[in-house]
Amino acid sequence: MSEAPENAQPPAQFNPGSNRRTADEDRAWAQLYASVGQAATAEEVVKQLDADAEARRSHLALYLRAKTTLRERRVADARNQRIGAFARSVVAIVVVGPFRLLRSLLSTGSDVAVEMLPPARRDPAKARVSTLTRDPEFAKAAERFTATSDGATPIAGQHEESRGAKAA
Repeated sequence: MSEAPENAQPPAQFNPGSNRRTADEDRAWAQLYASVGQAATAEEVVKQLDADAEARRSHLALYLRAKTTLRERRVADARNQRIGAFARSVVAIVVVGPFRLLRSLLSTGSDVAVEMLPPARRDPAKARVSTLTRDPEFAKAAERFTATSDGATPIAGQHEESRGAKAA
């Protein structure tokens, strides 16, 4: 019979510390397998196992589960984007569309209403000025006014004449 070397450890069943370490390790792996359904954990597991080919071979099921989780996450994100785009288009058509139509109709309607308005009346003061400029008495009075504004003295008879015309 051959004897075991002195530094060899007894099988795990005889080593109480080894059983505990194995149980803790098994519990940690079980938690990892359970949490690999979350995208963040799956991404980290894939990154670690891609870096270590030997670990990937020994934990192939974990690697495949993590890759599946990431693929499902990408599919869910794509579906959510399509749903979001559809919802935005429905809101744009149902809610915003009528307001845009109303705005364009009001804009067009206001342009039509402005065109339908009668032309603006002439200013009555401008009409009166044009009739006064054609009046010969006004032309004489304007001539006297410009003569007095130039520094010339008005003739006394003209001044009385204009006062008499006002009184009549």
